[in-house]
Amino acid sequence: MSNQANTPGRWFRFNLWLHRWTSLIATIPFLILCITGTILIFHEEIEEALGEVPVSQHAAETPQRPASESIANVLAAYPDERVLSTGLDPEHHPGVMLVVTGPKEAKSFEGAKVRFTDLVTAQPVGDPDPGMTFTGFLLELHAEWFLGPIGELIGALIALLVFLSLVSGIVVYAPYVRRMAFGVLRRGKDARLLQLDLHNFMGAVVLGWALVVTVTGFLLGFNSVAIGVWQMTELGHLREEANRMEPVDARHPPVNVDRAYAIAQAAAPEGWTVSTMVYPLTEFSTPRHYTALLVGNQGVDERLFRVVIVDAKTGEVPIIPEVPAYITAISLSQPLHFGDYGGLPLKLLWTACTWMTLFITANGAWLWWDRRRKRQAVPAGVPA
Repeated sequence: MSNQANTPGRWFRFNLWLHRWTSLIATIPFLILCITGTILIFHEEIEEALGEVPVSQHAAETPQRPASESIANVLAAYPDERVLSTGLDPEHHPGVMLVVTGPKEAKSFEGAKVRFTDLVTAQPVGDPDPGMTFTGFLLELHAEWFLGPIGELIGALIALLVFLSLVSGIVVYAPYVRRMAFGVLRRGKDARLLQLDLHNFMGAVVLGWALVVTVTGFLLGFNSVAIGVWQMTELGHLREEANRMEPVDARHPPVNVDRAYAIAQAAAPEGWTVSTMVYPLTEFSTPRHYTALLVGNQGVDERLFRVVIVDAKTGEVPIIPEVPAYITAISLSQPLHFGDYGGLPLKLLWTACTWMTLFITANGAWLWWDRRRKRQAVPAGVPA
């Protein structure tokens, strides 16, 4: 009776197996994600310290030149390119317009360049390539593993493995909690006991945080897939209609970018501001229309976006499409994943949790290796 009572059940053994192998498979990539993620939490501070963030040297109240002048100056400097989109980011790039360019025939943003212009003078200011900066390099590794959309799906798979490891770890740890006080660290001749207790205790401490980061990481891994679905459905229907209309010169649309901004802003719901204007004839627009992206001014709306479509020939707004719920979920996942919505205190908390998780991951791999080493050292015929 006693032996049967102490024998682990099938459910426990399955979760122990699942916890062990999902953790081991994810160990190395998860270590890389923890290290790069810790640095990316402070990407804004790092970019500013390294001088990678162009900013205007003029006072905020200085009158600004029309955005179309910035576009003209960029095209004059790069005559073999076209503008794919323009963006305004007062929080991170005050007084500066971000102008994304690509080859004249480009429709995709893959391999595009980001040019910066001063809104007061309309002149280019610096010309860094975000993909080549230190944080840009780390972000591409963290989010895509240098494999594009396929890399994002690999990241989602890693997040799923970590999630399964966390859930199965709860099942495995539950019997220990019933037998001893939570947080007890056993010290003795066997260092493995102390490491095991540290593994269990720290895992329980960061469990809630780890679940949030893992689930949001899983959702972010489907970012390109979600956008692709939106392109084929909502944007696809509009593109079919646009193909039956007279196209516009995508390099110099009849409705210039200043009018497009004004039209989109006039159609925007209260409390929303145009942040990005995607030019016609791109993967995120139609041959006839601008796609304006709007962000909210307060609360959770600051992490979401809305879309307004502007006819680049007539200036009409044919549709204000609803953003699908799955894209909204992914948009909300990013600030939760990187902890960049609560200032420095939250960033420090995210960092502490990340490094504790880093220790748990390495510590768990050591526990498995140490147990395997000891088993192999036992002579044949002697019970382990």
